[in-house]
Amino acid sequence: MKITVETTIAAPVEVGWRAWTTPDDIRQWNAASQDWYCPAAEIDLRPGGQFSYRMEARDGSMGFDFAGTFTRVIANEVIEYSLGDERLVAVEFIAGDQSVTVRETFDAEPSHSAEQQRSGWQAILNNFKAHVEGSSWAPSGSPTGDRKITAVQKITPFLWYDGQAEQAAQFYVSLFPDSRIDNVARAPADHPSGSAGTILTIEFTLCGSRFVALNGGPQFPFTEAVSFQIACDSQTEVDRLWSALTEGGSEGQCGWLKDRWGLSWQIVPTRLHELLGDPDPGRSRRAMEAMLKMRKLNIAELEQAANGA
Repeated sequence: MKITVETTIAAPVEVGWRAWTTPDDIRQWNAASQDWYCPAAEIDLRPGGQFSYRMEARDGSMGFDFAGTFTRVIANEVIEYSLGDERLVAVEFIAGDQSVTVRETFDAEPSHSAEQQRSGWQAILNNFKAHVEGSSWAPSGSPTGDRKITAVQKITPFLWYDGQAEQAAQFYVSLFPDSRIDNVARAPADHPSGSAGTILTIEFTLCGSRFVALNGGPQFPFTEAVSFQIACDSQTEVDRLWSALTEGGSEGQCGWLKDRWGLSWQIVPTRLHELLGDPDPGRSRRAMEAMLKMRKLNIAELEQAANGA
């Protein structure tokens, strides 16, 4: 049985094609839900060429390689490929007036229902649409030419690592929604911390904010003087992030920790700010006194302390 999903995107066919076939773009849109992400994508776009997209659950519980071999490629028109289990997939790019319809037709597999498979493939296609329509292109003839000028984040955290910038960035984007690797820049020449061709900087996004990681060498380690505070809506989120970020790192007081690269984070429930700002000075004082005794912050215990229990 064959299943078909499709979407129409408000972008030229060339823009859609590029986003579908460029590894940096693929890593950003290739997931069916925020519980999953694509940390790596390799693609050799030609008949007989192969591709492999690594899919990982954000909680680290599972992962797999979505891989296959291209059988037909016509630029801006069609991509056909076979998967490892010999199922066939065809992707059509149907050009419109400053739009493109992307239609995928694939052989169903026996272990999931047709509706489950259709929903999963459609969800990824919807992410692709959102990614392309959010990218920095504008219709031909606009005041900015073929590409529009997008807003630039005025201040960007720039983090110094000792040769592990890529590993750190990939780890961080696996933890948060609206996060991705945006660009990998390799050194064009030898430099003090590495040789030509090695990764120099990684641009990445965490919760919609841009960061840059630099492979700068061992000279300047992180200190607690700079940290990133994460606002958590629930104890479940506090527990998840605390467990992930302290693995290979160390716990501190009052919700502070260091990750495996020495970068400091504060895992803070939003309820703590409410308790510390309580108009009853006794409640706020008791909440703060309880916080100062904690390592990982516990919302229920902070509530109990504030209540005088």
